[in-house]
Amino acid sequence: MKRIFRSKVFYLLIFLVTFGIVLVFNNDKEPTEQLTEDEFFTTLEDGKVTFLEVEQQNSVYEISGRLVGYEKDQYFIASVPNSEIWQDRMNHAIRGHDIEKIEFTPEDKETSGWVTLLTTTIPFVIIFILFLVLLLFRVVIKR
Repeated sequence: MKRIFRSKVFYLLIFLVTFGIVLVFNNDKEPTEQLTEDEFFTTLEDGKVTFLEVEQQNSVYEISGRLVGYEKDQYFIASVPNSEIWQDRMNHAIRGHDIEKIEFTPEDKETSGWVTLLTTTIPFVIIFILFLVLLLFRVVIKR
């Protein structure tokens, strides 16, 4: 048993497992392309958009979608102000073209500050406890 804890392979294995867990939970999709308002509306009016997902956030619409020729894991993202002028322009451009799917997500309420604090600090507390346990094992083994 002492050989296992003294072995560098054991510590390397613990590091790799921890690193793997962090990568799994941090696997956010990055947008393929960031479009400005004008670029978004010109591509929308030209009929190059095949899928749209609109999410309202405060005074801005976060729009993600797929352009013609994009694969399933590729998408663009654009931010458009929440105003009647932009809504009318978007509705007019959408009516003129055949878009496979349009999803609209209403504005979500913000999460509590306590929830944010706990979800950001708990992983560090777990890692700290893991290192303390490893340190205790190392001290106990030396005796």
